[in-house]
Amino acid sequence: MDYYLIGSRIKELRLSLGMTQEQLAESADISTNFLACIEIGKRKGSFETYSKLVNVLGSSLDYITQDCIKGAEINVLKSELNGYFDKCGAGKRELIIKLSKVICDHDL
Repeated sequence: MDYYLIGSRIKELRLSLGMTQEQLAESADISTNFLACIEIGKRKGSFETYSKLVNVLGSSLDYITQDCIKGAEINVLKSELNGYFDKCGAGKRELIIKLSKVICDHDL
């Protein structure tokens, strides 16, 4: 596993939410020093620690491990597509379906 990439994604999510390390660490019930070490890949967290962090950050284990776990990247892409789909009205959803069919039915 590339713990540097995992830590980088956690940091990226934290910063995108405007959170400090102190705020995230407190919300995830870990020390600020431990979070800082995770973010730079110096230390690795347990499954429980990563679960707490992604829950606080509103993300997923698939997102932070997409380069390390087979199938995680496709789940991240599906989640992103679902997010766009959910934001659209009925007419745009039908268009997304039609475009998807055209793309899948033709070799590009």
